[in-house]
Amino acid sequence: MQSIFGGNFEDAKPLSTRLRPQKFVDFKGQEKLLGKNGVLRKIIEGKSLSNMILYGPSGSGKSSLGEIISKELNYNFETLNATVASLNDLREIVEKAKRNLELYGKRTILFLDEIHRFNKTQQDALLSYTESGILILVGATTENPYHSLNNALLSRCLIFEFKPLTRDNIREILIKGENLLNLQLPEEVRDVILDISQGDSRVALNYLELYKNSCMGYSKEEIIDIFRERKASYHKEEDKYNIISAMIKSIRGSDPDSAVYWLARLLHGGEDPRYIARRIFIHASEDIGMANPEAMLIANSAMNASEKIGMPEIRIILSQAVIYLAISTKSNSSYMAIDKALKDIEDGDLEPVPIHIGTGAVGYKYPHNYENNFVEQKYRANRKKYYIPGNNRNEKLIEEKLDKLWKLK
Repeated sequence: MQSIFGGNFEDAKPLSTRLRPQKFVDFKGQEKLLGKNGVLRKIIEGKSLSNMILYGPSGSGKSSLGEIISKELNYNFETLNATVASLNDLREIVEKAKRNLELYGKRTILFLDEIHRFNKTQQDALLSYTESGILILVGATTENPYHSLNNALLSRCLIFEFKPLTRDNIREILIKGENLLNLQLPEEVRDVILDISQGDSRVALNYLELYKNSCMGYSKEEIIDIFRERKASYHKEEDKYNIISAMIKSIRGSDPDSAVYWLARLLHGGEDPRYIARRIFIHASEDIGMANPEAMLIANSAMNASEKIGMPEIRIILSQAVIYLAISTKSNSSYMAIDKALKDIEDGDLEPVPIHIGTGAVGYKYPHNYENNFVEQKYRANRKKYYIPGNNRNEKLIEEKLDKLWKLK
């Protein structure tokens, strides 16, 4: 029997939850994946669902697709949020899934939101359950799964990237929300919400609810000012890439003050310190590299610390790493060297390994048997210079050493 209070529970849900589409015809955005000929739509409609990861910005439709999957397929459907779920929660779902499979022949789909929040142990447990076929995993994440999930789990999942919703998509969703709330936004207010939402339907609907609950007595101009003032200094999913780019370019440009400012923007906006640390580590090699190899040690220490220490303490360690990299001498020689070598290989330069340095090593001269641990011999048929030492103190010493050894003057 339906509870007489069911309507109260439904009304208490956020508007973004109440407006989640129940079928594909109501879904907005992601046309390439979920349009009439979209590959993901065909997989779901064909009842051939397999383990998958959906990744993309907030409010782009990942959870909405989970809702559709639960309606479209006659499977048992379970949901967890990795930010609060434990291994015990996962085991309870597994036991229920086993019973459904044994007693009714019914498989279970687990929709796991924020899957990147699962640690290695939890991901390994998840792997064993999906591998055995007990669960079909549909994971959702705002992070790039190739950085945040382990390779073993990734290799068993299809990966689908969701894009931010277009302005037209958000407009349609807003109008649908207006109809549900029995109101009509002034066009100028709707445009401000579209500006603020930046492709995130959840943000747009939150502002619509704010308008309904708190702003009906204000003038149009006052509402616009209120909304603009409430806009965060960092809109996580849309601005993170711009701000990360600004931080990296500030480090590359040897401006520690600007680099720390952009780091602070990221941290204040709630960005995962582990993501920031990974980007810092990459930058240490890409733009500093051989000019100061210790930069990689500093960056690696910060990255390791980010796995063990959270906010607010990790901010200090990340700040030290960012400042160290910003004041370091710069060189992109390693980055340029590997890209030039890869380009030659892509263009068909596939030399055979010289016989004296292959597995047979016929005629190989062992450098340690010679003065200064060096002897001149060919390591490829057509010698070409890929590594060009940068114009800095450390690499000038490297250049002098190579010139002396190989008599390249």
